[in-house]
Amino acid sequence: MNRCSAPPLIATLLLLATAFAPAARGQTSNEDLRREIEALKKGQQEILQQLAEIKRQLQARPPAAAPAVGPDVRDRVFDLGANPVRGEPTAKLTLVELTDYQ
Repeated sequence: MNRCSAPPLIATLLLLATAFAPAARGQTSNEDLRREIEALKKGQQEILQQLAEIKRQLQARPPAAAPAVGPDVRDRVFDLGANPVRGEPTAKLTLVELTDYQ
């Protein structure tokens, strides 16, 4: 082969290689996408199974007990002594706030 025909031959080969490269990458890319989609579907199915198991466990639990009710203090009179008071002394409702600053 002479030197004059080598550059056009190389140029032609490069042109063909670049023309078919995107098609080959697209096929590989599509396969990669299909695999990723299948992996996502599998993960979604696992999540749905775990969610169903959690629901079954929650339904099998006994109902929560009612919260404990404090002592009945209706119609009781509390002596507040010399503690500071706001509002009318004859009010029908008195709110007492107890705090512990520890």
